[in-house]
This record gives sequence, C-alpha cells and structure tokens, in this order.
Amino acid sequence: MEAKNQKRRVRKVYVLPNLLTAFNVALGVLAVINILNGNLPGACWLIVVAAILDGLDGAIARLTHTQSEFGRQFDSLADFVSFGVAPATVAYYAMRHDLAGFHPRLMTAICGLFAICGALRLARYNVQATSSEKRGFIGLPIPCAGGCVAMLALLIRRQILTADARALLPLEDGGVLLETVASAAYPFIVLALALLMVSEVPYPCVNQVFRLRMSFDSLVSAILLAFLIWALQSDDRVVLLCLLGYGYVFYGLIVAGVRRLGRRPAPEAASPRETG
Repeated sequence: MEAKNQKRRVRKVYVLPNLLTAFNVALGVLAVINILNGNLPGACWLIVVAAILDGLDGAIARLTHTQSEFGRQFDSLADFVSFGVAPATVAYYAMRHDLAGFHPRLMTAICGLFAICGALRLARYNVQATSSEKRGFIGLPIPCAGGCVAMLALLIRRQILTADARALLPLEDGGVLLETVASAAYPFIVLALALLMVSEVPYPCVNQVFRLRMSFDSLVSAILLAFLIWALQSDDRVVLLCLLGYGYVFYGLIVAGVRRLGRRPAPEAASPRETG
C-alpha cells in the first residue's frame, strides 16, 4: 500500500514550478556548452538567468501552494548543474585563459572542490529543509555562490583585462598591478565561496533581508529587480550584480560575527589576591 501511494505521489507533480526548474537545468547545460565554445560572457549570463528562474520557481510554488518533495529533489539536481557544475567550468576557463600563472592541477582542484561543496550543500539542505533550514539557510546558498563566481569572472574580463580599462588608469603599470591582484585573488575567492557553502554560517532568505511580509511581495520585487538590471548598461549590470551577490555574502558573515561576539561570556573580575 505504501509503495502504491508513493507511486501516486511521484506521478502527481505540479507543472509550472517544475517547468521552471526544467528550464533551469537547460540553462546550466547551455552555460557549459558556451564555455566549451569559448563564450564566457554568454555562459555567465545564462547562470544569472538560471538563478532568477530558481528564485521564481520557489516563489511560485509557495504562492500557489504547489510545493512537493519531488519538486525539492528536482530543484536540487537542477541547482547542482546550473550553480555547481556550470560555475566551476566558468572558473576553470577564467583561470586558464584570463588569469594566467596557475598550475592546471591547482585550478582543477579548486573547481572540483567548488562542485563537491555545492553537492554537499544541497544534500545537507534536503536533509535539514524541514527543521533547521526552515526559516533560513545554514551555509551560503549555492545559487548565490555560483552567481558570484560567474559575475566576478565576467567583471575581471570586462573591467580589468581589456584595453579600455587599462587606458582609463592614470599609471602605466596600473593595469598590470590590477591584473596581478585579480589573478591572485580570484582562485581564493572561489575557494572561500566553496567553503562558505558547507560552513555553519547562517544566511537569511532574501525576503528576510528586505523584510518582505509575503511571498507575493518577494515575487514582485524579484521581477522589478530583474527589469532594473536589464535596463542598465552591460558593464553596470555586472557591477550591480557583483555588489548584490557579495553584499549578501558579507551580510551573512557580519551577522554571524556580531552574534558570536555577543554570545561571548564577559571576562571574570580578578580577585584581590590575583591582582596582588
């Protein structure tokens, strides 16, 4: 009887949120294909669109009360493709072509670790979704980590490694200096994002950050933000998305640091004998 009920639950799936999740998978695969064809900007923007769809399918599922165990598992598999495998491929391509000087094994290890941490993050979320992660996230959510990896790679290519950006610098060696800093920092940033995904740092839901009261408000705000980003120029879009993504990363770190400092016990007063 339980097996029959389980089969019925699997057959009965909700179309709209799972359709958006299916598009999410397709965008992740297309991002990998674009990287294989040498199109880094196309791959990065596909990851961003996949992140928007990932937020929309969850908001629509909550708004229409069409959440299901099947949808959660399907969404996790889609997230691993679009925000685990695709950003890891983007990071490898960026470190190999735009940021020279890294050993191929080191690049492979960092990108592979990012994908592994993403898979662990999703597995832990599926286990804890009904308990400790009901109102927030434990560890950096994988869509944010994948989007930050992709947008930073695109920002480095457009803002630092182009001839136009070098011409705007007052010093002749300024472009070389910025390239050196970016080359040294990017792999460590990818590694830090990977470790944050499997960390115990609490991250709130986006609607908790902006204190939105209802899922419908979250959906409308996400649509308005998407139109705002679309209306900006290409370089401004990249900068804005980087600020939003890394602002969320540091928001969780700052809140966790403040909470930890607040929980520290006050130092005990020294006795007269100890003070001499």
